Amino acid sequence: MKAINYEEERKKNIVIKQLHDRGYHDTKDKSYRELKHKLVIIKELRGEMP
Repeated sequence: MKAINYEEERKKNIVIKQLHDRGYHDTKDKSYRELKHKLVIIKELRGEMP
């Protein structure tokens, strides 16, 4: 059970870092799914998605 939580937190931290690098800092109290969705939107708006 701990390994799953660790892996989920690790992935969430990676997404948070990518959001911070793109100037988005409203990451507190957001789920991994919400953060990942926001990252996709930001990448799309900046033309970073193929």
